[in-house]
Amino acid sequence: MDAQSNSFVRTLVVIFLVTWVYLAFDVFDRTTWVVENVIMFLGAIYLIASYKKEPFSNNAYFLIFIFCLLQTVGAHYTYALVPAGDWVSDMLGIERNHYDRLVHFSFGFLLALPLIEILKSQVNYKNTVYKHLLIVLIFFGFGGLYEVIEWMYAWYNQGNEASDAFLGSQGDIWDAQKDIFLAGLGAWLYLLFFTPKTQQ
Repeated sequence: MDAQSNSFVRTLVVIFLVTWVYLAFDVFDRTTWVVENVIMFLGAIYLIASYKKEPFSNNAYFLIFIFCLLQTVGAHYTYALVPAGDWVSDMLGIERNHYDRLVHFSFGFLLALPLIEILKSQVNYKNTVYKHLLIVLIFFGFGGLYEVIEWMYAWYNQGNEASDAFLGSQGDIWDAQKDIFLAGLGAWLYLLFFTPKTQQ
């Protein structure tokens, strides 16, 4: 990684850390905040470990940065209470805060490129259709895993306000299925519109 790339990544890290520290205070639900940040912390460990051996491209780091900001805002307010989501709901005349839907979609859309770069050295598919199908299925899988984690946490903390805040279903019985679908959809749309035509 050259000096210019290194400077770009460091700038992203500084901006994120300042934002994270600011949003670490006066959170709506501390338990939910901790759980959400544990998940992000695990991702950070991988990013640090891979930085010198197999660094991502600047574009990939930027997309990861945007996703982490969205996740940090959601952890601060809890997804059902993010003000921007309420503002959009009021403007459109709908009851549900769809910020969580945005984050699940962004999970696939923003992290598709980093996954492509990881798989580049791990999987050698001559047929690009199969490679893209694998990527979409991986995001379906991760989306499903996250929903299982949500369910286990909610089951363990039944009746606790923190479990409702973390689950964030807002009364939608199909919330888990929609979230999984959006993760896969986000990845598919990224692959459709942002990969070279020769690779589609």
